[in-house]
Amino acid sequence: MGIIFVLIQIFFCARLSMAQQQPAPYPAVNWYYQPSFGCNWNSLSMPKPPYLPWNQPYAKRDDYTYTPNIGGYKVHTRAVPWNDARMTCEEEGGHLAILNSIAEAKVVTELFKKSSPITGSPHPDFASIGFHDLYREGQYVTIHGQTLAKAGFGEWADGQPDNAGGAENCGSLHKSGGLNDINCGTQFGFICELPIY
Repeated sequence: MGIIFVLIQIFFCARLSMAQQQPAPYPAVNWYYQPSFGCNWNSLSMPKPPYLPWNQPYAKRDDYTYTPNIGGYKVHTRAVPWNDARMTCEEEGGHLAILNSIAEAKVVTELFKKSSPITGSPHPDFASIGFHDLYREGQYVTIHGQTLAKAGFGEWADGQPDNAGGAENCGSLHKSGGLNDINCGTQFGFICELPIY
């Protein structure tokens, strides 16, 4: 019963947050506003996730490199499996990097080339980024569910994707600037992104 209450509270708090952020074209009563309801994320037994759309804009972090009109990026040089990389980026308030254009791919590739060497990876010239084909073999989508074509960048490294060993379902970037499929359980360095809004 407690989980149902929390889910209902999250729903109403989300609706309240979205309603308050929408400018009204004329004065109206905000039917979502219930002062006694207590939409306080701190009252819930969980933190407010950093990636929800009604959250505040991403905060700049000192450990990220920012490029105007493209985004902020951080190359993590301690290798971890792909899903651990995904969770680390979310804990930092962002997500695994998603390449949306050739310009963005060039910025991220240059940052990767200039970073410290990747430690703990059998393949230090690759870094995990935010795409995969975990839903269906060969159908690559970003962690936000877009195809690579719709996301805006789908240039593969030579000979890729190759699904080596029949077990490469996660995405990476090679230092050449091309995409590559990797084994999700193998440890790689990774690149996080903080979008700039």
